[in-house]
Amino acid sequence: MRAIRRVGVWTGLMMLTACGGTRGLLRKAEDYMEAGRYPAAVRTYERVLEKKPGEPRALVGVARAWMETPEPERALVPAQVAAETQIAGGQQVLIDALLVNGKGAQALDRALQQVKRREEADGKAPPEAWRRASETHLASGQLNAAVGAAEKMLEVGGGADAQALAAWTHARTGNCDRALSLAARAVTGAMQNAVIQAEAAAAFRLCGAGERAQGTASTARTLLAEGPTAWELSANRMQAGGDHEGALRRISRLRTVFPDNGRYARQLGGLWLARDEYARAEVELSAALKLAPYADSTVSGGVHYAQRQSEAMNPDDRRGAVIRIWQDLAEVRRKRSDTEGLAEALEELVVLEDSLDPARWVEVAEAWANAGSAERGVGVVQRAIDLAPDNPRAHFVAARIFASAGMVDRAVGHGRSAWAAMPSNPEIALLLGQLYMQRGEAREAVDVLKAAAVSNPRDRRVQEALRRAQKSGF
Repeated sequence: MRAIRRVGVWTGLMMLTACGGTRGLLRKAEDYMEAGRYPAAVRTYERVLEKKPGEPRALVGVARAWMETPEPERALVPAQVAAETQIAGGQQVLIDALLVNGKGAQALDRALQQVKRREEADGKAPPEAWRRASETHLASGQLNAAVGAAEKMLEVGGGADAQALAAWTHARTGNCDRALSLAARAVTGAMQNAVIQAEAAAAFRLCGAGERAQGTASTARTLLAEGPTAWELSANRMQAGGDHEGALRRISRLRTVFPDNGRYARQLGGLWLARDEYARAEVELSAALKLAPYADSTVSGGVHYAQRQSEAMNPDDRRGAVIRIWQDLAEVRRKRSDTEGLAEALEELVVLEDSLDPARWVEVAEAWANAGSAERGVGVVQRAIDLAPDNPRAHFVAARIFASAGMVDRAVGHGRSAWAAMPSNPEIALLLGQLYMQRGEAREAVDVLKAAAVSNPRDRRVQEALRRAQKSGF
């Protein structure tokens, strides 16, 4: 019996020692968190979990520590365990882990449930609950709901964080009077916070307050001693996770704080394109082409800046990147029905790609014809014909361009070449018939239109053109 009692006492002492040890490790881990030593905090929390699996403070703590490292995706598993086992703070840490990894849309229901529970329990939800609600609404593309949640965060005392977030949500929804007021308050309320200064600057810029954006961005740049890398990684995670609004918000900060960096302009333009905001996409993509690393240098305010070596690209990489920007610009201009801009973009692409495909050159020439700029299309269509002298589409487009330029004889020559290759095509027949009529050659017009009418008996345009040609007499 004495032996059994001794074993029991020893076991109890060991358990007390282990508990004491884990408590000490927890305090140490939390000290590391407070000091910003996140990798050390991760290691220490993991030691606690080795000794005491499922320890609540350690599960929540290790998830929060991982979120502050370059591998925030490793926060997801402990955060999910913490949430599923109903540990205190588990739901909140999972929402934050999902947000940090660009998966905030998946956290929306959890965030709203947290707000509801706190309101039912305490009469009102705290600022952090409303912040999560606003950010998960943003991640879900629900901009107006994000505004409402951000305003609720302000009502319950969110401070400069709430002001900056609310300013951004109002700027995104076009309420710039409110956005500018909130951004100004955030700037004065957090003079030493780089993120809040940058967010306010981005809201100023989005609302067209350029001078205020520049001044606030300068403050943010001064405060950002560690450089933009962490912000870039965060934006890229947002985009990779599918949170385009989260990426847009973060890249807007970078674009505002580092206005001479073409990479940020290019990424922001792509994000605006993904959100179907084509005017803003064009502004950013066009700006990117004039900035390093896509341009050899940049000029700002009359001052010439050489490209930074760290941003330099070799010629092939630069050419490939510029091609991709012009591809996006072509898409933007097509969506905006900007015919002249589209023609310019398509021509830039075929030149950059050194294309020998006649169909590509014909596409450009046709774009210039659609834009009503025949003079820009003449050289392009001639390039297409040089590459493929027997291409009927090239000759047809050439006929259109020369006709628009008032060069009827050359237009007729190309029209004949196109008609000889495609004698049943109604579009060619209509154009060639019109050109013949302009030259007073009604008989030739009737012959072409009659042949087209036989091949296209239901085309009313051809039938009507034929009747007009026949009435003119010959």
